Amino acid sequence: MKRWWLNFFPSHRNGWCCGATPVRSFAFSAVWKQICSICRSQFTLIEGVICQICGRPMEKDGELCADCCDPRLPTVCNRSVALYQGKAKEMIQLFKFRGKERLATPLGKWMAEKSFHYYRNVPFSVITFVPLHPQRMHERGFNQAELLARVMGDRLNLPVQGILERTRATFSQSSRSRKDRLHALQNAFQIKPLVDQEWLSHQKILLVDDVYTTGSTIRECVRPLHLAKVKQVYAITFAR
Repeated sequence: MKRWWLNFFPSHRNGWCCGATPVRSFAFSAVWKQICSICRSQFTLIEGVICQICGRPMEKDGELCADCCDPRLPTVCNRSVALYQGKAKEMIQLFKFRGKERLATPLGKWMAEKSFHYYRNVPFSVITFVPLHPQRMHERGFNQAELLARVMGDRLNLPVQGILERTRATFSQSSRSRKDRLHALQNAFQIKPLVDQEWLSHQKILLVDDVYTTGSTIRECVRPLHLAKVKQVYAITFAR
């Protein structure tokens, strides 16, 4: 009973980001409130004026970025928490490449908060995630996008289902040019054979990934979903 009662009062807890500096917050405080001031200063949050499609920070309201003006590319609305630099980049790299799976909890909760902020009027029916090729899954041991999606599902009270599969292995996209990324990922994803196509056509889907760079991965994941006549697809990533 005592521990339950204490949840209603702020207390000092170590910030989840550095794990060292005490932060005075509630147990149910927003993720941003559970980070120390030093770590906060190293995040560049994406707020204010953004491209209405991909979520890139923009100077003028209502404008689309150059990428999203390209009529040759499929479009999907994406929103992100922070720019992929500073502390955000460090957290993603620790999570994704150093096996710090525990970071899925704060990062996923933060993404859930942003999803609610941006998409609160969208009645999502299911959350899905960008799949890994089995070879990469074996190497890494987990799919970072799936872990984030699971945390978000718990937070938003939505079911999480693996709908897509990767049809071929692709090399790391981080060092490739935009043109090379587009070419490498063409037709790299498809709907899983056991997914009911009739069911899928009635869904409003939130697609989860960790980082949005050129948007190639998100766009190629959305392509088979559009072909399957999915009603609506939106994307959420932690970093942009």
